[in-house]
Amino acid sequence: MESRRLMQRIPRGVAILIAINAGILVALTFANFVLRLSGGEAQAARWLDLPPGGGVVERPWSVVTYMFTQTDVWHAVFNMLWLYWFGMILQNLTSPRRLVKVYLIAGLAGAASYIAWSFIRPEGAGAGLEGASAAVMGIVTATACLVPDYRLNLMLLGHVKLKWIAIVTIGLFALGLTGSNAGAHVAHLGGVAAGAIYAFTLKYHHRPRSKAHPESIHIDEADARKELDMLLDKVRRSGYGALTAAEQRRLFELSRHV
Repeated sequence: MESRRLMQRIPRGVAILIAINAGILVALTFANFVLRLSGGEAQAARWLDLPPGGGVVERPWSVVTYMFTQTDVWHAVFNMLWLYWFGMILQNLTSPRRLVKVYLIAGLAGAASYIAWSFIRPEGAGAGLEGASAAVMGIVTATACLVPDYRLNLMLLGHVKLKWIAIVTIGLFALGLTGSNAGAHVAHLGGVAAGAIYAFTLKYHHRPRSKAHPESIHIDEADARKELDMLLDKVRRSGYGALTAAEQRRLFELSRHV
């Protein structure tokens, strides 16, 4: 009963993405357990991981499956927490379809970046790529671009603006470009780029081009940001369903003009 109530509080798009990732993690963990019992190698994820270089020709499905494939439990938990926190905000600003779209576009951008890097620097590509990090970083970046001054309450740090969380995280990934796992960090940055482009495209296409809605055009930015933060705080406390129809429309409008 409690798990059902929890899932009801998680927006649909976020819940679907987390469920797919969790389901594949459980399936791979069980498959590896069976392989170990039978004396084989625990490499159930091999056919889902994205291979470097031209290996993708033999496994074209891997450009999609890799972004849902995780065999390290703690890495998966970390990614799903970020997906939950930032995905909640992004979906409330846009829609479940757009959230999933950002996830997939950022994941594909990460795959393209990794494959390109594996041709340029084969020694830094490793044996393959797996994990939701590139896709999740696309969501983190898109959210930070849409509402950069929205604050998350982080343990030990207090309330921190999304833009600083994104900037620090991207900086850490950039530092990883000099390490042995550079290919994965290139994929993460590919996801970051895709998320930023998607967010700015979304803002551009919804920017007012006429005087048809003067109340949307003549808006004080500081007041708009304050109102947006208040609406997002209400969503975080009580869920998107707690907003009135007028508040939902206002949230949708402010997220594109601020």
